[in-house]
Amino acid sequence: MKCVKCREDVPKARLRALPGTKTCVECSDVERNYVRTIISGKTTYSEIEVIKNKDTKEYLKRLDAKGRTGFGSSLYRASKNNPGPKPSELSTRPRVARKLPEFTRANFENVLQEAMLWLDDKPYAIKKVESAYKEEVISGIQRRHILEILDTFNPTVIEKVEEVKSEPVDSEIVYAFKNWKH
Repeated sequence: MKCVKCREDVPKARLRALPGTKTCVECSDVERNYVRTIISGKTTYSEIEVIKNKDTKEYLKRLDAKGRTGFGSSLYRASKNNPGPKPSELSTRPRVARKLPEFTRANFENVLQEAMLWLDDKPYAIKKVESAYKEEVISGIQRRHILEILDTFNPTVIEKVEEVKSEPVDSEIVYAFKNWKH
């Protein structure tokens, strides 16, 4: 199909998108919409936004030209006063991947057995469990299970604190404290 204004071929993709169109993109008198992606996470683009308002389009084009910082559904202005680090200031050391710990049943049983040996000295047994947890020998869930087992075999005694009976206070003094102004 030929454009009614310039007599050039109208692209097939435009005809598929707008079946009733009679003009090519260059000859079209309809103003273009501004389309941009919405960042919904640190690395994912999951939505697009179509802006039709002329003033809003110009404003967002200026913001996009300055670049994005951070993440979220909003655009943040890149500050001219606070530029990022220069490429020469960036570290060139290669990054080394950290080996993930393996939390095995055998490690769990070893730590539990050692803690049970020190059951009479419960604070020391707990210290041993916490040490194994910090050294990543056992996981947080395994740590919690061991502490529950220790507490089952040697419960922590909760001391009761007696309530202190308060003496009646004169109502004028109570009123003065309630209405105290700094």
